[in-house]
Amino acid sequence: MQPRTSPPPRTSPPPRTSPPPRTSPLSHGAPPQVAGPRSSAPVSAAAGAGRARGHPERMRSAATLICTLGHAATTDELLRHGASPAHLRTAIQRGAIVRAARGVYLCAHADRDQRDAAAAHARISCLSALRRARVWAGLDRSLHLQLPAHAGGSRPGRDHGGSPIRYHWAHPRFPGSAERSWLVSPMEAVWQAIHCLDEEHAIACLESAVHEGFLTIDQVRELCGRAPARLAGGIQELEFTSGSGLETIVRRRLRHAGYSVVAQQHVTGIGDEDLVVEDCVALETDGEKWHGPDRFHADRTRDLKTEALGRRAIRLTHDQILYEWETTLAAIARVVEDAQRARSGRFGRLLTRLGDPL
Repeated sequence: MQPRTSPPPRTSPPPRTSPPPRTSPLSHGAPPQVAGPRSSAPVSAAAGAGRARGHPERMRSAATLICTLGHAATTDELLRHGASPAHLRTAIQRGAIVRAARGVYLCAHADRDQRDAAAAHARISCLSALRRARVWAGLDRSLHLQLPAHAGGSRPGRDHGGSPIRYHWAHPRFPGSAERSWLVSPMEAVWQAIHCLDEEHAIACLESAVHEGFLTIDQVRELCGRAPARLAGGIQELEFTSGSGLETIVRRRLRHAGYSVVAQQHVTGIGDEDLVVEDCVALETDGEKWHGPDRFHADRTRDLKTEALGRRAIRLTHDQILYEWETTLAAIARVVEDAQRARSGRFGRLLTRLGDPL
């Protein structure tokens, strides 16, 4: 019997080597590129979706987008902000927006002036633009719209309420970031207004524009350099102290009548008096903005404190200033005369603050 021999040791298979990297048919065998900075790497579909999520405007509905643009927008505006024609069609079908005119869309919050402007392919301008910003715009309540200088075609002659529409044909003189497809810029609106309004209301408009933050004093100065010659005298009287257009009108009228008038004089314990005439009569102008029914008690308390200081108090309404001025001026003159007479015959001095000892 032959001796049993051990089988030969097993040998491990040769190690597997990685196949050579595949090269693109367009690379002509070039070695693979090492990933560089993010800007040089190709953008995948997922990365693109993430980038879209980083821009909320792309994801908002057409109605929401129009709201952010002021409730009215053109097709070009909407496309620039990420909307697509499909988005617009869907929003119209769902009733979320309306196509007011060719290339003009409105959301449900658009007001009557915006609808009229869209129907005319025009921008809200002049006095109508001022009223939207609570800037003094005189007594004209017509809708003012601006069209390009050479715009043709028929336009609505009246607004939804039946009032005449006043059109301005002009190229924008003061384009700016505040300009909208449906609204002229603040500088444009005030420039138009001071050419539309009479001298008294134009000066009140300029002061009101600054008070409401619609324009800066420097912007008003620029406009004054382009103002009609008929406003030269009034421009010299600009103060920017009045809190409203009505205050500007009353201040200027009384000064022209020969009275000394101080605007927005601060009194401790009371606050700022609208106008103080001859240092003895305090005038408050009750416009529509700040003097509603909820202000009745506070206003009367203010008047009582003014009287307690030895200064007469008169409260004037919008109509008393603008439609009954002859009677109003006669009343102011009588009260000032009586107050001056009482002061001259009274011992002591005028109190300047509440709690001041006699």
